[in-house]
Amino acid sequence: MNRRVLVLIAMLTAGAAAVLAVVVGMSASGGPPPGPPGLTQLPAAPTPVTAGTGYDGTPVSVPRAGRPALVTFLFAACPDICPRTAREIALALDQAGDAADDIDVVAVSVDPPGDTPAAVRAFLERHDLVGRMDYIVGSRKELAPLWKAWQVAAQPPGRTVSAHSARIVLIDDEGRQIGAYSAGIPIAVSDLSAQIRELTGG
Repeated sequence: MNRRVLVLIAMLTAGAAAVLAVVVGMSASGGPPPGPPGLTQLPAAPTPVTAGTGYDGTPVSVPRAGRPALVTFLFAACPDICPRTAREIALALDQAGDAADDIDVVAVSVDPPGDTPAAVRAFLERHDLVGRMDYIVGSRKELAPLWKAWQVAAQPPGRTVSAHSARIVLIDDEGRQIGAYSAGIPIAVSDLSAQIRELTGG
């Protein structure tokens, strides 16, 4: 075999071994494994205290001591992103099994005029989330501080197409934000259900 070919093969073999050593070294040192596609891992940071009134008139707050949570931002008349987000969350809760009972799922309205109690209940019924998702509603004045705390853009008045911030934030049982999915792109339900099980220890 040509001497140059042998040298090239040796160099490639050494390079591959070096890459493998780095990967193994990162694993051994406890470096974080890559997360699921679409998940942005966040440096653990306190979750904004989020309190309001649910569509059914009950008080809603997140985070709660010792309870992990998912927080998202929706509006009932949304034609595209919000229905998909709701469906992904519902399916992930189904797949998570008993772990779904140990996590709070909270949506914050981004469309105060449109998110009437009746509209929100119908939305939750369509997506099998009644009793599984709390949904904070209120006036623009009441909800604006929550949008500011979460740094989300609300739905512009009069817009029918989705034009608000869309994400699902993962919160651990110590009340810290640890990751977020962009709800603007499809999320693998199996990944989200795995995150729910991990957060709950289930």
